[in-house]
Amino acid sequence: MIPPLHNTLAQPLQPYRPPSLAWGYVQTMDGETSRLDGHVDGLEAVRQTVHAIVHTERGTVPFMDYDDGIEMEQFIGRSYGYFLAKIENVLREAILRDDRVRDMEILEIAHTGPGAAYVDMRVYSIYGPLDVGFDIAIAR
Repeated sequence: MIPPLHNTLAQPLQPYRPPSLAWGYVQTMDGETSRLDGHVDGLEAVRQTVHAIVHTERGTVPFMDYDDGIEMEQFIGRSYGYFLAKIENVLREAILRDDRVRDMEILEIAHTGPGAAYVDMRVYSIYGPLDVGFDIAIAR
């Protein structure tokens, strides 16, 4: 005899998402340097991934996938206006490759000197929003 089937699942099943564990940088005791130690997950893992993306020229690190990183060399020797026109698309293409990132927006771009700029942006991840700021060299 087959037992009667009861609705044992009151809620629909949610897809399983494994943790996004990555090697993480932690601050040393002096607070000025960091070292690779342990694992990070969630928002901190996304923060460190975004940092690695915006500070790595695409295709230059042998142990990374060729498409990881950002294409910043195109700005070297170009005008600041060209940089302003293209930087959001370049950042969007690089950062949205990570499946934990849903969207991003540039909050501010500041011209910090000849051949340099500071970009302040907000990254929307599956773990929540994240504010990131970094310097960009647009000249050698």
